[in-house]
Amino acid sequence: MKSILLAASSVDEVGQTVLIIAGCVALFVLLFALIYMIIAFRKIGIVAKKLDYLVEDLTYKLEMLTPTVEALSKVSNYIDLFESIINQNADALMNYINKNKTSATKFISKLKDIATKEK
Repeated sequence: MKSILLAASSVDEVGQTVLIIAGCVALFVLLFALIYMIIAFRKIGIVAKKLDYLVEDLTYKLEMLTPTVEALSKVSNYIDLFESIINQNADALMNYINKNKTSATKFISKLKDIATKEK
């Protein structure tokens, strides 16, 4: 009976040793995972802040470009209107230009001056 108790106590010591080693390994893995999570969350925070700056910058630039886009849209509408008027009244326009060549050339030179000043 004593031999059984001695065998049981030696197994108990081995089991305790294995349990202590397993606990140390689990603690080490938990510590490693905790450090990794802290580093990962800091990097996520940095990326989120940079993304916020990017969205803010794009919003600011979009606000700056909005008047330009609206102006281009209006100019485009005027050009379309002018083109449709020219297409509808092409014969009358050609007769007017043939009769008033000096005023037509002055008008064209004024348009050229306006176009070069805009640049």
